[in-house]
Amino acid sequence: MNFLNIGAPWPPPSELERVTLYKQNRDLFEGKHDKVFKDWIRVLRDDQQATLEIILNWPKRLSTLFADLLLGEPPQVKAGDEGSKEQDAANRIIELNNLYNTAYEVALDVSRFGVGLFKIRHDERAIIEAQTPLVWFPVVQPDNVKDVTAHVLGWDYEQEEQSIWGAKMQRYLKLEIHEKGRITTRLHKLASGNIAGMIEESVIQTGVDNDFLVVPVFNLSTSDRLTGLDDYSDLDSIVQELEIRMAQISRILDKHADPNMYGPDTALEQDQSTGKWTFRGGGKFYPVAQGEEPPGYVTWDGQLEAAFKEIELLMEQLYILSETSAAAFGQLKTGLAESGSALRRLMMAPLAKVNRIRLRFDPALKKTLMLASELEAAQGVKDAVKLEEIHITWQDGLPDDDMEETQIETTRYTAGLTSLESALMRLDGLEGEALQAEIERIRGEQAKTQSPALELPSFNLGVAGEE
Repeated sequence: MNFLNIGAPWPPPSELERVTLYKQNRDLFEGKHDKVFKDWIRVLRDDQQATLEIILNWPKRLSTLFADLLLGEPPQVKAGDEGSKEQDAANRIIELNNLYNTAYEVALDVSRFGVGLFKIRHDERAIIEAQTPLVWFPVVQPDNVKDVTAHVLGWDYEQEEQSIWGAKMQRYLKLEIHEKGRITTRLHKLASGNIAGMIEESVIQTGVDNDFLVVPVFNLSTSDRLTGLDDYSDLDSIVQELEIRMAQISRILDKHADPNMYGPDTALEQDQSTGKWTFRGGGKFYPVAQGEEPPGYVTWDGQLEAAFKEIELLMEQLYILSETSAAAFGQLKTGLAESGSALRRLMMAPLAKVNRIRLRFDPALKKTLMLASELEAAQGVKDAVKLEEIHITWQDGLPDDDMEETQIETTRYTAGLTSLESALMRLDGLEGEALQAEIERIRGEQAKTQSPALELPSFNLGVAGEE
């Protein structure tokens, strides 16, 4: 915790590289590429202040793609039987917190920054919200980077203050130190970028003694790092080159859409206000002093085929490094995905990545719900139930092919490889009383459509010698 001592610089110097990367990735997601690629813009024009006018916001598109595949179809959360107090408590927490939208925001952060954060707090009930990693400073054991001892949330802001010398702007630092069982809140002044005297401090006992109320979700991670890897860093150079190349093509086409001319100087006209000789027309005019040659166009015979081939190659590398495919963005050629199984084969790479994210998202979401229920129970919230076990059924995010799924379930049912109940659960998502009612309706309609059995007349054959 030494980085929070009085006189220590803020933000901590050891975290500057990470925070700077997060800010750059936020600008990329928001389409402010000129702030991140400002050095590359000079490739457009060295003699003028060029601006990047073509923004290919691939970072945002990638983040929303993986978030859509993960949470576009809301998962099903089971904390108990239908109608049980555990399931009702879970449904209440999910609904009041709009949890799936909150999880979507966290999924975007996982892609943008490599880490997303769930934060749980109490305000008459448990509140679950997404917390930006820009203000997150984890404290870990020196011998194990994975062993977190505290989560520090710190952000600075500016506020106007009145004094005898007039109004001035003062910067403050707000700190939330999350430890197991308690949260310490501090307010400091900042002086010349350093932490100054403490203004106030408060400590809240959460009642959750065995865990933090901050739950991180990591992207691809390794054994020697705590934070995950973001999705943008590997693609920065490719996105830069694509934007610059397309901007150059656009500049070339614009420049030669209005060509320059050459011809005799008799085509020049004198401007009465300035006295300069000018030519009325688009582009520039180059007078030819020798002879009276007819005017002609200075045409350009450049070839852009190489530029387009480079763009095609860059797009292939973009798909490979981002673990996506053209099919993931709706670019399907005729005949490639005429069924759900064919589309799934084309989406193998992005689905594999989403599965990797889901492996980390599943325990984090379960833990968040359990901590929220435990916090409510500890704080005495009415109808609070501590959830002990949660199961989440995730969807794949792909559109369903109803005809293909129906054919599969029909074949399995006919072959005796599944029951009617299981088939209806998978096809229509029915369960409980609704499932039983549907089964009874189906069997009732089947009984009506079947023809009655043929009744044979009875004969009394008797025994020999009897009438």
